[in-house]
Amino acid sequence: MSTTEPETQQPIPDLPDSVEFVAVQWIDVHGSPKAKLVPRAAVPGLVEPGGGAGFAAFANHGFARGPEHPEFLAVPDMSTLVTLPHRPEIAVAMSTVMDGDAVATCDARSILKRVQEEAADEGLLPIVGMEPEFFLLRRTETGELAPYDTNDGLDKPCYDLGALLRGSHVLRDIVSTMQALDWQVSAVDHEDGNGQYEINFTHADALTTADRYTMLRSIIADIAGAHGAIASFMPKPLSGRTGSGAHVHMSALDQDGDNAFADEDDPRGLGLSPVAYSFIAGVLDHAGALAALTMPTVNSYRRVQAATTTSGATWAPNAVVYGANNRTTMLRIPGTGRFENRGVDSSCNPYLALAAIVTAGLDGVRRGLDPGAPIDGPASGIGVPLLPRTLADALDALEMDTVLRDGLGEEAMCEFVAVKRHEWASYMSAVSAWEVETYLTRT
Repeated sequence: MSTTEPETQQPIPDLPDSVEFVAVQWIDVHGSPKAKLVPRAAVPGLVEPGGGAGFAAFANHGFARGPEHPEFLAVPDMSTLVTLPHRPEIAVAMSTVMDGDAVATCDARSILKRVQEEAADEGLLPIVGMEPEFFLLRRTETGELAPYDTNDGLDKPCYDLGALLRGSHVLRDIVSTMQALDWQVSAVDHEDGNGQYEINFTHADALTTADRYTMLRSIIADIAGAHGAIASFMPKPLSGRTGSGAHVHMSALDQDGDNAFADEDDPRGLGLSPVAYSFIAGVLDHAGALAALTMPTVNSYRRVQAATTTSGATWAPNAVVYGANNRTTMLRIPGTGRFENRGVDSSCNPYLALAAIVTAGLDGVRRGLDPGAPIDGPASGIGVPLLPRTLADALDALEMDTVLRDGLGEEAMCEFVAVKRHEWASYMSAVSAWEVETYLTRT
């Protein structure tokens, strides 16, 4: 899965006079951005042969290296360089992580880039939109989490204008930053959880969308912090409230630039082509293993396995089925020529999540799978396969899925599983307040 070192003789884009540092960014296994700040005067050295930002791989989760291993090198892709509108002194460039003369096998961004190129070679360029949901929270005097907006307490708060108005000072700064980056924001919603929001922005190829989603989480957290709020992408930060998804809308362009997933003559009436149905069937076929990468935390499964919420619905799927404009299914068909994967949450590493979805879909296309008829009605209690109930179950499925392991890379997947097994073990070692309250004095 290794490739040769990328070309480093890149032109340096003109930096605005305000820029003092370039952040050379890479991603750990959790999708958390890491970086080194390079002073403006030292930027030319980044693009010289052998240039880049060196870092100790063992210092970050998920690179399968120990402290005895030589450091990795983050080689910036200067075509991704952007100045942060809300912090004009800093520009950010995404990078390729090099392990000597080869791309590091656990570099999540490089994994998605490779998978996207493989899909394009087969005549399908994945086009992706992601819908980030997040909470704006604060800590009370007793240290408990609560909505940042102290008046956000409706039992059905979705679309509440009052909450949007009260939070507009934070949302305005976030949206204006996104618009300055030309991400074309289309809507801002107050979602179904108290303190929960969603921002919709334009779609792009999978790699570009993953880059933007990664940067957006940093931007939202930074701006929220400046307003005294905690921005959380934890799937289920508040008990009894709706969790945060990161729904993935996916289509694909063929070699002529047309939507390969669209077919107005679809006999099922959903506007999908045969290749789209095969792609969907592949995603459903690998759903259990995909869950480990699209819902990668212990907390993720509180979102998809919740019984109910104060609003009366969880809005999170657990049935491995697809349907038309049906928000109870894992895969929804909201319009012609695309599907929405609702089995993705806001904690995901977007590079690994999208690479896995594309790999699963391509497997369905290669095998000519068909997903059968779409589900009509609530997708629960109908005897269909269900998503894993815990992170441990999802990891079991991923370890058994040779298609995803081979497609994303054996070392990367082994390291992902090892990190997440440790996370699960740590969770199982902790005793919760609920357990103490429920069992301590039971006789």
